[in-house]
Amino acid sequence: MEPKSLNEWWDKQPDELKQAFTFLPDERWEEADLYLRINIRNYCCLKKDKLLPEDKERSMLIEIVCELTDTELCRTNNKTLDEMCDADGAFLEEYQDQFNRIYDRLEGSILDYMNEQ
Repeated sequence: MEPKSLNEWWDKQPDELKQAFTFLPDERWEEADLYLRINIRNYCCLKKDKLLPEDKERSMLIEIVCELTDTELCRTNNKTLDEMCDADGAFLEEYQDQFNRIYDRLEGSILDYMNEQ
C-alpha cells in the first residue's frame, strides 16, 4: 500500500481509534515507519472484519505495540535504542521499567478500543 493511501486511511479513522494508538497523533503518523503503518492498518482492518486467527492477532499486536513503545521510549528519553541498552542488546534497568509501563498502557488502550468494535 502506498504511503499516501495509508495516510488517507488514517485520516478517515475515528478519533477513538487514533487515541487507542496513543503515540501516533496525526502529525507523527506520517513520520512513522512505513512497515509500522502498514501493520497498524492491516491489524485494524482484519480485526474489524473478524478475519484474524487468535494466534496471528496476538503476534501482530505484540509487534505493533513493541515498535510503538520503542518509538515512544526514544522520543521521551531523547536517546536511541542502542544508548538505552547494554552490550548484549537488553534494556538497561531504568529503560526496561519505562518500556514495560509504556507497553502495558499502550496495549491496554488498543485492546480496549478494538474489543469494543
